[in-house]
Amino acid sequence: MKAASTLFAIGVLVLAAFGLVMQYSVSPAGDSWRFLSRQILGGGLGVVLAFGVAFLLPYAWLERLAWVALGLAVVLLGLVLLPLPICHRANGAQRWFRIAGFQFQPSDFAKLALLLALARYAAEARVRMTTFTGGVLIPGAFIGLVLALIFVEPDWGTALMLGGVAGVVLLVAGARWRYFLPPAVAGLALVAVLLAYDPTRFDRIYSYLHVEETRQDTGHQVWQSWIALGAGGVTGVGFDRSTQKRFVPEHHTDFIFAIVGEEFGFVGTTVVVLLYMMLFCCGWYIAWHAPDAFGAYLATGVTFLIGLQALFNMAVVSGALPNKGLSLPFISYGGSNLMMLLAGAGMLLRVARAAVEPAREDPALVTLVQAPAGRLA
Repeated sequence: MKAASTLFAIGVLVLAAFGLVMQYSVSPAGDSWRFLSRQILGGGLGVVLAFGVAFLLPYAWLERLAWVALGLAVVLLGLVLLPLPICHRANGAQRWFRIAGFQFQPSDFAKLALLLALARYAAEARVRMTTFTGGVLIPGAFIGLVLALIFVEPDWGTALMLGGVAGVVLLVAGARWRYFLPPAVAGLALVAVLLAYDPTRFDRIYSYLHVEETRQDTGHQVWQSWIALGAGGVTGVGFDRSTQKRFVPEHHTDFIFAIVGEEFGFVGTTVVVLLYMMLFCCGWYIAWHAPDAFGAYLATGVTFLIGLQALFNMAVVSGALPNKGLSLPFISYGGSNLMMLLAGAGMLLRVARAAVEPAREDPALVTLVQAPAGRLA
């Protein structure tokens, strides 16, 4: 456990440090500290949060605060949709609070709050998780509320990704596969209907299928990303020597992986992918050796949150998926996003520490570990 948690912590710090390096590189000419200074602030606060959660917060408090955190997240997600002076709207979406020059995206906090609440619910409802009511209907109510509020911001990418992570946690907790089919079909049908009435997102799907045809219009971002990745070759053009950062939209946020590929080439992108794979493997190991069911489900959620978000981001940048507007964990610009990801890493490390501390024995977790096939049946 010590090796897994140490490797996980090192991987997170390396990716966060590399993110600072990349923010310096992608900052506008003559203003190299524009993105970097804000990222340092978010990263610094995130490290403090991570340290506090991992080493100072009693483990039992993670579970006790779960529903409080979820309630606060719902309130914040509702407030950000209101026409208040502190609510900031950009690119057709109202997702941020702006206070004293600092922006905070409540959906970043909502991700962790939902995972905490879901882990607590699943741990307390272990016997009922195999039923439709206990495994899908009840958790689906509070999961659906959070996802709906994120969906109407609108932030479809985050809602879909978070829904996938929540589904994984429910399956690991014992929910049956067959019970997911009706809500999944209904959800896909709803998305299809909404796409038909949303020209912007319909155009994204069309440009995903016809990138070259739409390269001067809606496919411009992915097309320029391809050029950046191709220009990097094997070893890249060198740090801070990217030319495509002048042409790739959102090169400091959602599409920063394209600039990583241009400056550091195939070698650099491979190292980044391997680091994410290491985080996933270490997180999964910690989840399997957690001290109780709550810790197992929480560690699973945080692990898949980081892993799926990284996978989806890199898939979008490479053109394998339609543009979803998801950031690259620990690397993309975004103070609140980095801060909450580091806090999530702190939660996972707290679970790892609790596993080697004298703690209460949880017979249900022993059953889960001894019969993994039954959990996922």
